[in-house]
Amino acid sequence: MELFARRRYYFCTFCGSFSFIDAPAVQGMRILERAVPSRDCPLCRAPLTTALLDDAFDVEHCERCRGILLARRAFGEAVTRRRARESGDPAPPVPLDPRELKRVLACPSCHSPLDVHPYYGPGNVVIDSCQSCDLIWLDFGELDQITEAGGRDRGWRVSNR
Repeated sequence: MELFARRRYYFCTFCGSFSFIDAPAVQGMRILERAVPSRDCPLCRAPLTTALLDDAFDVEHCERCRGILLARRAFGEAVTRRRARESGDPAPPVPLDPRELKRVLACPSCHSPLDVHPYYGPGNVVIDSCQSCDLIWLDFGELDQITEAGGRDRGWRVSNR
């Protein structure tokens, strides 16, 4: 199994399974519907479920690998709101993992290769995006890394819009 310590899980390249280390489910994720035929997860190919993030953002969520597919606009707003609510000590900076820049995932919507690039906001994460579908794919733990990273925008407590 390969360890992804920053995200608190192991991944088995042989069978494709995930083993999460003392990691709860995605905070603020509420599954709305499982039975609807949906797109497949770009990481593990499990069906994505319809979900609501922070009771405000329509997303698709993989219950197997705990990834999140969301519109770019929703991603920006979710990050802003989550960082504004964050009040604890910031997480120490962690260097970017260059292995993540080499992977190839397909967009669950149009099946074109996702663009893999560093997120140039806080958190030192690599995100996957589709320019034509305007979607962002976040692996488990990436949203938390962004939220918990240091910065002046943490703790502003903006109101819900």
